[in-house]
Amino acid sequence: MKKLILLLLFFFLIQPHAYSQQSKFNDTGPDAKTMGEDRNFATCTPYGDHWRRVECRVGNISEIHKVLGGILRSVNPSSDPINFKFMANPPLELIKKTDEYIAKHPVMGFLVIKNGEIVLERYQYGRKADMILRGFSMSKTVTAMLTGIAHQKGFIKSLDDTVGTYWSEIKNSPYGNVTIKELLLMASGVEGGSYENMDIPGHPMYSVLLKNENYGKPEKFEEYLNGLSSRGVKGKFRYSNQDTMILGRVLFKATGKNISTLTTEWLWQPMGGGGTARWTYAPDNIEFTEGGFIASLNDFGRFGVLLANDGKYKNNQVISLNYLLDATDINKIPKSHIGVGNEAFIHSYGYQTWIQENKTRTFCALGHYTQVICVQPSSKIVMVQIAANKDHDSFKKSYGTMAGDLLPLWNNILKELNGSVD
Repeated sequence: MKKLILLLLFFFLIQPHAYSQQSKFNDTGPDAKTMGEDRNFATCTPYGDHWRRVECRVGNISEIHKVLGGILRSVNPSSDPINFKFMANPPLELIKKTDEYIAKHPVMGFLVIKNGEIVLERYQYGRKADMILRGFSMSKTVTAMLTGIAHQKGFIKSLDDTVGTYWSEIKNSPYGNVTIKELLLMASGVEGGSYENMDIPGHPMYSVLLKNENYGKPEKFEEYLNGLSSRGVKGKFRYSNQDTMILGRVLFKATGKNISTLTTEWLWQPMGGGGTARWTYAPDNIEFTEGGFIASLNDFGRFGVLLANDGKYKNNQVISLNYLLDATDINKIPKSHIGVGNEAFIHSYGYQTWIQENKTRTFCALGHYTQVICVQPSSKIVMVQIAANKDHDSFKKSYGTMAGDLLPLWNNILKELNGSVD
């Protein structure tokens, strides 16, 4: 009897401790002074200062509204949001390994979900759960899913339709005969807008879009597109912000609605989004679909859960399963898009989404500064990271780099939570 009492006492003492480990908020973080602790991790103006000044990144990524204000559009939450619960009896060894990783790297928010329950949730540098955080190129995956919904609703008749079908003003440009599927696969073959020039302010596309005198004049961007040459190889993968920007404008032309409205009506509300998200938008009045989406850590997690559930929320198929498989299954993408990268998480490319080498379908939305949503639908595992990586080459695979350390952690998360690492 005495042994039973001791065992029960041990159980009740351990369990609250386990739950308390699942959600943690840290007012500081690794290399805090470098990251701007002396400035209370405040924002910097102009907004683009975070590109060159590491101490601006935490503030500008997590409190973008303080800098950009009026050039943000709202994405409204669902009346029936996903209300996360914490997993009972989470693997404590996994929590320990995750905390070791977070203590080493400039992670602002980190989330692991299994079967719709939070395994662990972490914040550093004083970031809070209600802060909306910029996803950068994870926005591309959101744009791709909106494109799939536009197709299933009939606004886009076929993914083999050309850009010129919907955007007549550039039908004679190099983009005019590019198909929507080629945009989704980043296979337009159009020069200009690659990520080879890492200096965003000097990037040719942005130099047109961000000129003050071009504000409210969408014809200026169209003039730029009509003046492009096309020296690339159509159908071949070439990472391009510009392809996603064109995709977003095709969505606007096809539906007559801005991307923020589409995200609210077609994605955020139907999937159970819990808070107000945001899109930044360009002077031509269309959202920065290549990198301008902003949401809370938990809402990025909700988006991941939607993808883990194969596009379904409760009884509603928000995203067509066939489209989602075409977007994220390595067996369905062109052979030219397999093995196109060898950095951490960067292997094959589907519809604006990176597909991992696992035999079991596993894929990720990735963004600059090492923003990550990774999903394995068969095991219902989702990992989300919002970070302020000090290195612009965000997905270096070498030992000791942020992404280089995150990849084995992701594999460990899959293993510990009964996912597949094969």
